[in-house]
Amino acid sequence: MSSECPQLGASLRCDRERVDPFSPRDGVSEAAAPGELLRQPAPPADGVARQLREQAQGALGELLRGLQSTEPQGGDAASGGSAAGRRQLHAGLVTALMRLIFLLYAEARGLLAGAEGGGAPLARLFDELQEERRRGADLRHRHGAWSRVAALFRALLDRGPGGARGGLCDPDARALLDGRPWLSDGVLHRVLAALLEHDGAPVRYGELEVEHIGTLYEGLIAFDLEIAAGESMALLPSHVVVDLEALLAFPGGERLARLEELADLRLGARLAAGVVAAGSVAELSQALARRASPRQPGRIARGTLYLQPGQLRRRAGSYYTPRDITCHVVERTLSPLLARAGGPPAPDDILSLAVCDPAMGSGAFLVEACRQLGAHLAAAWERAGAAPRLAPGEPPLRRAMALVAERCLYGVDLDPLAVDLARLSLWLVVQDAGLPPSSFDGKLRCGDSLIGGERSEIGAFPAAAWSRGGPADAAGERRSRRAMSRRAPARRAPERAASGDGPERAAPDDGAPGDGPERAGGADQAALDAWMALWFWPSGGELAALAPGPATFARYMTAARDPADPRAALSRRIAEERRFLHWELAFPGAFDRPEPGFDAVIGNPPWVAYVGRAAQPIAPEVFNLYLRRNPAFHGYRSLHGLFVHRAASLLRPGGRLGLVIPTSVSDLDGYGPTRRAHDALCAVDPDLPSFGSDAFEGVFQPCMGLLSTRLAPASPRATATASWPLARSDLDGVARRLLDRLSALGPLPAALFGERGFQTTAEDAERIRRADVPVPPYTCPIREGTDVGELIARAPRHHVDRAGVKGRFRKDEDWKAVRLLIRQTARYPIAALSDGLPFRNSILAGFSDATWSEFALLCYLNSAPVRWWHYTRHRDAREGMPQVKIAHLRAIPAPPPARADLIGALDALGRELGPANAGLPVEARRHLDGVVASMLEMTEEERSCVARWAAATPLPRPDG
Repeated sequence: MSSECPQLGASLRCDRERVDPFSPRDGVSEAAAPGELLRQPAPPADGVARQLREQAQGALGELLRGLQSTEPQGGDAASGGSAAGRRQLHAGLVTALMRLIFLLYAEARGLLAGAEGGGAPLARLFDELQEERRRGADLRHRHGAWSRVAALFRALLDRGPGGARGGLCDPDARALLDGRPWLSDGVLHRVLAALLEHDGAPVRYGELEVEHIGTLYEGLIAFDLEIAAGESMALLPSHVVVDLEALLAFPGGERLARLEELADLRLGARLAAGVVAAGSVAELSQALARRASPRQPGRIARGTLYLQPGQLRRRAGSYYTPRDITCHVVERTLSPLLARAGGPPAPDDILSLAVCDPAMGSGAFLVEACRQLGAHLAAAWERAGAAPRLAPGEPPLRRAMALVAERCLYGVDLDPLAVDLARLSLWLVVQDAGLPPSSFDGKLRCGDSLIGGERSEIGAFPAAAWSRGGPADAAGERRSRRAMSRRAPARRAPERAASGDGPERAAPDDGAPGDGPERAGGADQAALDAWMALWFWPSGGELAALAPGPATFARYMTAARDPADPRAALSRRIAEERRFLHWELAFPGAFDRPEPGFDAVIGNPPWVAYVGRAAQPIAPEVFNLYLRRNPAFHGYRSLHGLFVHRAASLLRPGGRLGLVIPTSVSDLDGYGPTRRAHDALCAVDPDLPSFGSDAFEGVFQPCMGLLSTRLAPASPRATATASWPLARSDLDGVARRLLDRLSALGPLPAALFGERGFQTTAEDAERIRRADVPVPPYTCPIREGTDVGELIARAPRHHVDRAGVKGRFRKDEDWKAVRLLIRQTARYPIAALSDGLPFRNSILAGFSDATWSEFALLCYLNSAPVRWWHYTRHRDAREGMPQVKIAHLRAIPAPPPARADLIGALDALGRELGPANAGLPVEARRHLDGVVASMLEMTEEERSCVARWAAATPLPRPDG
């Protein structure tokens, strides 16, 4: 795991190695040392999990093909044009595979003792199928083995009090999987082989952590179930299915570009020639045979269902969180709660805690909280000498974790299967036969954490619910408000302004049930569903006419419990489809107490953006709901921003927040509303951890831990949109003092920097050609960022068809007014003199004024002290894909007025070196850095600090 902080890995290890301050020092026992649990290094299981995830994805394809070969009507139902049917079938196949993986994990942990097969029924079934296959049995036309798997799941229902009736193990949940023998023994044999063996060796399930089950699930939902429009083929390296008939319709030369675009496939000369020359689907498939995916071998017939690597996981923003991170965040979140009494926590103090993950996925954070709180509880029992009565041989830690899981942990997720997996994950980590997965049904809920009502608000008609249409609907909203006023001319109190502590609420009209049971706190599920359904009421059709207005709102709410009322039926249907979650009703144990709310909210909410290049679609009514009810949904709108505010609002005073979010939330201006919404409720910790750019496999996104404490109602709230303080273990005392001192200086004049680059669009790719010389119509030279080096403006390597881009291209005098070219794609300023040629938006523009000539500014920007400040000051310069931004340049500290006389020395040096366009010689660099260091009044220690950084941070290569 990389990070902007070189010592972060050591910091995380130290957290695990830290001995609990409240545990005895004269000996270590399972119960006495909760730190022991944290000290144990995670087993080397990531490699096993990656290997198994790859094989499980192949097994999913085997299940699909097995279904279509033995149960064609199942395939027909899903392929009949219904995307919903295909999604349902995909969920069923994933459920079947996750059941097998769950059983194999339970077998490896000895949790199926007493089951058929000596505690390893699936392993025994696989051995039997292997033996029959060796004896020559035709397994393709036999269908008895799957019924044994289904029977094993049914047997699990009777294990323990109440049965292990998580939905994943519920035969009624997926009738297709259990109602008939849909899978042949041959397919099941191949599926089990994929799950049990790798290169002839057994897959080591015993080395996996419970959390790895979540990684397997994430890998399986990363596919969409599609139907082949034409004869198709799955291709390496990404296992993408390509329609061969559609590809054949392209001219030969364009086929290679399509393959690269669709399947990330680049071919060598010989294979490429075969693709270009192919005149039929057969010839095309033969040319691509060496790149065929082993997951879906051969051609896929037209009308056949297939698995396509899709965007589901990216759209959902869901990724497995490594245990290093969950351990660190959970420990940092819970520690202040356990220490708030000033001494070691008593058992009742621990068991009274309510800990929630509002986007729990498969339960990784709750599992880690169970481990840590269980260890603390076992230690508290030993200190008090009051451990509960245990069964012979039962470890205290196991009983402690079972009690924590049963009493302290809460969770919500929108994905029903993820909820089932979370229940099973807790059951697996607790390993208590007396606590089946069904024990968690009331506390691990399926629902939308962001969509639900509160008892205190449903007495008022939600006028804001009728503003539909997204961000450009201001005029429509005004019309809607005027219409509402005409419909209800009765007295209206002014609407209460939205605050950081809750949604906007309209004051009740006469006749609204403001004095009824809802306002008094007696609202039930039907009333909250009815109020919330108004935000999603159909805007057209017959049902739109049933929409209540302010004058009829009270009657509508009264009818909410009437099963015969069509409006009540509609509100129930909307509630079920949207999976409303009303927190006060869902978790009365946490909210029906003097200080309602959770003691801790933890997790890794989905990272989904609704703006920018990676923007995901959002329905207008959902956009409106978020905009009206969540103050974080402004500026840079994102799902993780919404969860930051939701999580903070669920805490009771003194409660702790611990979330994993993109690091950009901490400092980008666009996330200012998110920080304001959070800071109105919580105070952040002074040293938030940064986990770097590659903490999540397959995701290049810097992330951090948001740790904070809920403020008391009367506490002062933050008013400014301050950045959140990330821990900086990369800075020693000298560097920290220098950074603080330079950051306190006034900045360079803002007018010295601007954006002048040509903003290209996707269509412009056809109007720009890479060529060292002009070739009509590409005759206008244009530079890009990689053409700018240190005091070197290289000859343009691209030319643009100026007539093709028409009026969007700047006039020549605009380009000639630019004095400096500043490379944007860099970790610190790199500048050269401009010669007046056009440039793209990967170059920023520098200018001059009466104090700063372009020659002086050229030298100042290329100096090591300024670069060090930029790199050290701006988090996004150190990680991810860095860019120098206009805001960064305009924040560069100017020298103190007393040293402004040295600007002349920079001007002279710049006039000598800049026009030569030959770079910065070693002696000149040393001189330049010395002048700027003197301008900034740097000490010898500070100069050495910057020199060490410069030696370790080389310039980027000329080509990028």
